[in-house]
Amino acid sequence: MDKTQFLDELALKLAGLDSEERQEILADYREHFAAGESSGKSEQEIVFDLGSPDEIARDILAERGESLPEEPYYVPRPSQPKKHGAGFKVGVFLAMLIPNLVVYSLLLSFWGVVAGFIGSTVGFFLTPFGFILDAVLNQAFEWYKFFGTIGIVGLGFIFFVVTIWMAKAMIMATVGYTKFNMHLMKGERKHV
Repeated sequence: MDKTQFLDELALKLAGLDSEERQEILADYREHFAAGESSGKSEQEIVFDLGSPDEIARDILAERGESLPEEPYYVPRPSQPKKHGAGFKVGVFLAMLIPNLVVYSLLLSFWGVVAGFIGSTVGFFLTPFGFILDAVLNQAFEWYKFFGTIGIVGLGFIFFVVTIWMAKAMIMATVGYTKFNMHLMKGERKHV
């Protein structure tokens, strides 16, 4: 709490006093802040030394035989989730049947693309073994095949990074859509 917040809250708590008296009290507390700041204290330190505006207002009003009005104490109750019957769940299932068939088919096809990238990546990384096998069986070392193998392994690293990115995206999409459907089936208002 800073100086402005402190003085505003104190003024609010002392709203029952007449305006002139309230301004006098606030001027006194402004002087407290000025004295504290001149001695090198921060506004937060001064507020800590003075105490809470609520306590100060209670003391001032008690000297005058008055008291602060009690603020109502409110405890929010958690809302009870509405229970949905089997009919609701069947209705949601039927309503989501066609969209789910479409979305899960698309997700499955994208998972096929990810599997293809995984296979390609593995194939690119196995190329050196094919080069070695070719060199042994043909008993010939050819430089263009050697450099081609290095290039294909480099391409394998690129595919590896893309495959990881695609797999993470597909996991997030699949899990997110499945959670969305589970929330719908439970009848919850907030989804995912």
